[in-house]
Amino acid sequence: MRRTRWTCAVAAALAATAVLGTGGTAHANSSWTAQARQAGLTASEATALQKRVDSYLPAMRDSYQSGPNTIGFPGGQITVAVPGERHARDLRTTPGPLAAMNCNYGNFCATMDGNATQWDFYYCQYYDVASGSPTLAGPGAWINNQTHSRRVRMYGSGGSTDPIYTTPNAFYQDPSANWGPVYGLRTCVAAA
Repeated sequence: MRRTRWTCAVAAALAATAVLGTGGTAHANSSWTAQARQAGLTASEATALQKRVDSYLPAMRDSYQSGPNTIGFPGGQITVAVPGERHARDLRTTPGPLAAMNCNYGNFCATMDGNATQWDFYYCQYYDVASGSPTLAGPGAWINNQTHSRRVRMYGSGGSTDPIYTTPNAFYQDPSANWGPVYGLRTCVAAA
């Protein structure tokens, strides 16, 4: 009997994959949209938010949708702002709009699109922020909230090993950053 149930479950999963064509993407999108609705978004807001998240995913290597408005990537997360809100917030953990950019302790955080898209960098490593989508480009802001007064080095184009800017020791922020010349970031640089 167990073997029959297992066989039926596998057949159902294969049938669902064949119908969806992408291994469950349509179901996953409806699940994220349903979670956005549960967080208080209207149907049109939830749909618009999902379309924006979907537009970022194809070009981002090793990325995946991790919540109704979040995209995980190796070493961090991108949070897309809810339609009509000025600052990005994770719908799973923050019940209402934020008055200012939020950056958890231990992270380096960057925004663009007038703070509508926020990148949170968790790990001590080099990040390429000029390829893929979304890239850090144009006006934005950043908060260095890493541990132990760490700094971040920002690098320009051409694989230069010389930083174009090094942040002051944490905690520090720049509410009017220009991401135009920045192609890479190295987090967890020892304090000066």
